[in-house]
Amino acid sequence: MNDNSPQSKSSIQASGLSNSTSSQVPQVKYSNNQHSSQTASSNNDLLVYIPDIPTNISENELEEMIQTRMDKNLRIKISDIKCYSNLGVAVIRLMNEEDKKHLVSNVQSMVLDVKHNTNILFVDELDLDSSIVLDRNISKISTADEVARRYMQVYKIADLRSCQQISVQCPNIFLFSLNTFDELVKAVKNPDFKIGSTFATVYLRADCSYFEDLPP
Repeated sequence: MNDNSPQSKSSIQASGLSNSTSSQVPQVKYSNNQHSSQTASSNNDLLVYIPDIPTNISENELEEMIQTRMDKNLRIKISDIKCYSNLGVAVIRLMNEEDKKHLVSNVQSMVLDVKHNTNILFVDELDLDSSIVLDRNISKISTADEVARRYMQVYKIADLRSCQQISVQCPNIFLFSLNTFDELVKAVKNPDFKIGSTFATVYLRADCSYFEDLPP
């Protein structure tokens, strides 16, 4: 599919995380440098996501809670875990493919906090649809292609991302499909940019489809 074609949903498999920004995701060190590239690739295949993590708990405490519960309740040990409270997402690197399949296909969810009835889900794909909102107090709104090309320049990515205006009622809001979780992390650090003299903001993992039903 052409990267510039509209899509209703963008999902990235855990195995699709790039190594170029690997400092942003859980890391595992290897002693055998000869096979480090191949090993790093295979370990990216062992990543699992937890969407919608609790945001009222510190990242360090949440990481420890998840690791402890998985070890104690599921008897699954993990290589590493990283929580992103600003995204509401956690990324886990498991020890082997069998644990990943069991976690995603069989376990699927786990009680994290019995007292507050907090559950977490385990998935190998993450919805990366986001929104770009332009300042509406201007005479001319940029096109979807102009927004996509400016985004590509600002965030220094190789290809155009799928971008489409959500409705004629809201011409300044664009549905945007990111390709990798690393790209999501990069954008959250610098969500604001300019298209010419127009200010634009990336709202990560934000669904603005409800705007389509607004009256003109």
